[in-house]
Amino acid sequence: MTSAKQSPRIEKDGSLRWYEGDTFSLTFNFSLKDVNGDTIGIKPTDRIVFQFKDEKSVIQEFESTGTALPVLEFTQEISNKFKEGRYFLEARFNSENVTTLLKGNMVVVE
Repeated sequence: MTSAKQSPRIEKDGSLRWYEGDTFSLTFNFSLKDVNGDTIGIKPTDRIVFQFKDEKSVIQEFESTGTALPVLEFTQEISNKFKEGRYFLEARFNSENVTTLLKGNMVVVE
């Protein structure tokens, strides 16, 4: 008998992994800095948009406004969209400029 690994989790290869059908919350902690190393404050109107994609399209999008600690809630309805397989995670910070925070990060649903 084999025990299940923690779900969700970050594997040694950097991929985000969870088991198909699991429900959970993911909290990110972004520390944004400018070219001089100074902290960029998050304004109440600033948005971070997360997209989970497969090879063809966006499977799920999350949007967080006014915080550097966005929480992504994987409800049963959202989790059901992710069948066993590989996906990609991207995130963009939308303020005065649009800045890519995550690009092509591997997600594996087991």
